[in-house]
Amino acid sequence: MSQSDGEAHEPSTWIDDQTREHLQVLVEGVAVLAGFEQSSLTLRRAHDFEVVAAAGVEDGHVGRYVPAASIEDELAIADEWGVWRFVPHDRASAEALEYSHIPDVSPLDGADAWHPLDLLAAPIFDDHGRLRGLLSVDSPRDGRLPSPEKLEVLTQYAGVARTLVLLALEREELSERVRLASEAREIVRKALGEPTLELVLEACRHAVVSCFGAVGMWLTAFDTEGGTTTTTYALDEDYVVPPFTEIDDVVIGLAHRYWGEQYAAPFSRAHASQPGLPPEGAERLLGVLDRIGIGSVLFVPLGVGPECVGFLVLTRVSETRQWTDVELDTARDIGRDLGRAVANARQLALERAVVERLRRLDSYRVEVVNTLGHELRNPLFSMSANLELLEVGDLDPDARRSVEAASRGASRMRAVIEDMLTMAQMADPRREFDPVDVDLRRVLRDVHQECCAAASAAQVVCEPELPDEAVVVRGEPEELFQLFSNLIGNAIKYSDPGGRVAVRVALRDGEVVTTVEDTGIGISPHDQDQLFREFFRSTNPEALSRPGTGLGLAIVARIVKRHSGTIELDSERGRGTIVTVTLPPWTGPVADDDVSAEVGDGDRAS
Repeated sequence: MSQSDGEAHEPSTWIDDQTREHLQVLVEGVAVLAGFEQSSLTLRRAHDFEVVAAAGVEDGHVGRYVPAASIEDELAIADEWGVWRFVPHDRASAEALEYSHIPDVSPLDGADAWHPLDLLAAPIFDDHGRLRGLLSVDSPRDGRLPSPEKLEVLTQYAGVARTLVLLALEREELSERVRLASEAREIVRKALGEPTLELVLEACRHAVVSCFGAVGMWLTAFDTEGGTTTTTYALDEDYVVPPFTEIDDVVIGLAHRYWGEQYAAPFSRAHASQPGLPPEGAERLLGVLDRIGIGSVLFVPLGVGPECVGFLVLTRVSETRQWTDVELDTARDIGRDLGRAVANARQLALERAVVERLRRLDSYRVEVVNTLGHELRNPLFSMSANLELLEVGDLDPDARRSVEAASRGASRMRAVIEDMLTMAQMADPRREFDPVDVDLRRVLRDVHQECCAAASAAQVVCEPELPDEAVVVRGEPEELFQLFSNLIGNAIKYSDPGGRVAVRVALRDGEVVTTVEDTGIGISPHDQDQLFREFFRSTNPEALSRPGTGLGLAIVARIVKRHSGTIELDSERGRGTIVTVTLPPWTGPVADDDVSAEVGDGDRAS
C-alpha cells in the first residue's frame, strides 16, 4: 500500500516543468529498475503531504493530499531497512488505511510474500533533520519483498530522490522569497501615497515583516535638527521594544556610513564583524539583542540622494535562517523607498510648521488692525462731530474752506479705517464661513439701489441686466453684497461723465458668472498684475486723482476666495474694464422661503 489516497487537489504550481520532469523520471525509474508496478513521491506542505509525481497509478493520483500526522505515525512504527522504512500489513493502522491507495492484487504464499497492505517508503530529511518528503514503492512484480540486491537499488534511488527533492525545495524557497520580496516592494511603493510617515508604515509594515520572515521591525527617522523618532512593530504582541538610547550612538553612525556604501548589514553572533563596527560596539549590540530575545537582525539604511534620513531594522528570533542575497537586495530597495517617505514626512512637517507660523502671524495682524481701527474710531468720531458743529456756525470763507477740507480728510480716514477692519475680518483664519442659499439677483438689486446716487452724481448710467429666474449660490449675503458693491462702486468711480456700467449674472457652463463692465479709464497691464494687493494704488495719474483706500479690490479677492470662486480682469487703458466673478452654483432644491432675503441697511458689512 502507499499513502496517497487523500483529498484530490490541483497539482502544485511551484514546481517548474523541468523539476517536475526530473521527479517523474525518478519515480518511473524506481518502478522499472527496482521491479515495482507502482511508485510515488510526496512532499510536505505545512500540515499535509502532496503527491507530486507517480508511476503505474490511475489518473488523479498526482495532486492528492495526505495528513502529515498519518505519515509520521506510520513511520514511527516501521522497521528500518537502511534508509527505507517497512510497515507490514498486520501493523497498518485504520487511519493509515483510510488515506492509502491499496492495489487490487492477491498475495502469494510464503514468508517473503508482499501483501497489498504492506508499506515500503524512504523518508527524505533535510540537513536539519526535518521530514520533507517520502518516496514510496508498491506491488513488486515478483510479488515478493525486495531482496538485498533490490534493496541496494532502492537505496541508490532514495539518495537521488533526496538530492532532487532538496534542490526542488531550495528552488521553491528561492522562488517564494523572490515573489514575497517583489510583493513587499510593491506594497511599500503603494503605501508611499499616504500623507504621513505613520500612515505609510501602517500600510506596509505587516507585509514587510511577513515577507522577510521576521518577527518585528523598528524604524528610526532623523529630523532636520539632529533628533530622532522611532516607530516599532511586531507580529507578537509580547515583543519587547529595544532600548534604543543604549545603541543610538553606534547605529546612527553606521546608518550614515552604510547609506553611502549602499550596504545592508545582516548582524548576529555569527556575523558580528561588520564594516565600521568596532568589537566593543558589536558586543553592546549583541547584549541588547540577547536581552530582548533577538538572534539576528537586518540593518538597512534609509536615504534620499546623498542624505541618510534614518534606518530600518528587521528582526528574527533565531539566526538559523540566513538573510539571503534576494532579501538583501530587496531590503536596499525598500530602504530607498522608505527613505523617500521619511523625506516627504520631514518636508510636510516643515510646511505645516510654516503654515502654523503664518496662521499665527495672520491672527496677530488681525488683532493689531482691529485694535488700531477701534482706537482710531473714537478720536475720529470726536473730530467729525466737532467739525459738524463748526459747519453750522458763522464762518468766514477761508475758515469754511478749512473746515470742509478737514471734513473731507476725516471722511477719507473713516473709509480707510472701515476698509482696514473689513480686510481684517476677511483675513481672519478663525472667522467662520456659514453659507446659506443666496439669489444673486437680489444682492445685485440691493447694490444697484445703493449705488444709484453715486452714479447720478458722476453722470454715469448703471444698468443691471438680470434674468427672470433665480440664480442661486451658497454664500454669506453680507460678504457678497460687499463684493459687488466694491466692484460696481469702482466701475462708477473710474468712469467719466456719460459713461455706462453694465451688470449681468447668468448660469453658464455649470457656473454662476457675474460680469461688471464699464466704459471707464481702464487699467494698464502693469497695474493689473498687482491690482488685488493690499493698499495698491494705480500708477495712472488719472486714477490717482480719484479717492480710494487701496483695499477695495483686496477685499473683493478675499471674499471670492472664501466663496470658492475666481475673479478675472479684462482691461485696457482708455477702453474700459470687464470684471468677471465666477462662483459655484447651488444645485440642491431651492424654495422661495429658503433663499436669503434682500440685504438691508443693517445687514451690510462695513
